[in-house]
Amino acid sequence: MSALRHRLRASDSGQANLYLLVGLTLSLVAIMLLFIRLGNANDLRTQSQTAADAAALAAAGVAREHAAQELAQSNMPYSRLYDPAEGRSRAEQYAQENGAILDDIRASDDSQGNLGNIVRVEVRSAECQAELEQDRTRHWADIDCGTPEHDENHTGNAAAIAEVVIPECEYGISGLELGGLVCDGVQITDVNQARRAIDVRLTNSEGQYIYKPIGTSV
Repeated sequence: MSALRHRLRASDSGQANLYLLVGLTLSLVAIMLLFIRLGNANDLRTQSQTAADAAALAAAGVAREHAAQELAQSNMPYSRLYDPAEGRSRAEQYAQENGAILDDIRASDDSQGNLGNIVRVEVRSAECQAELEQDRTRHWADIDCGTPEHDENHTGNAAAIAEVVIPECEYGISGLELGGLVCDGVQITDVNQARRAIDVRLTNSEGQYIYKPIGTSV
């Protein structure tokens, strides 16, 4: 009788150990999947930020190009540097090339909205880590959200602001006549030289005024 009780206790102990092992295994698997999903979400955010930076710099490049053309013609670029249609087109292209979709773009400046040398973009990742369903109908690795109205908490979203910085310039003196523009001590003689004199960089804040393109009254 005692031998039977011993075998029963051994059997119960073995089952308990088996249940414990299964429970630990499932817990480890759940933790592993959680870390994988967190890693995927972080990758989406990183990818989106790269795309946002590239899109903002590309869009601001439109203002830089127009400013360079003005400098090359010995004109100070005082107004209307940014073209919204061209800027959006460039931003969409660079966002797409970096695995993202352009959601919003706007230009601003500190010149009563007349310059447009600062451009802000918002993008979201072309991939989306969808939220898991309680009934487990969605696979944990599913990255197809299906519609643009997905939960933003599970999408890589990012914003970036790029600024076109025009150098200090003055008219040079050639003999007794006014020469071309001299920017930061360098005589501007062509568009390529003007481009090199103009800096395009990422920044943290927009301008005070929303840019007003030609033909708008607000």
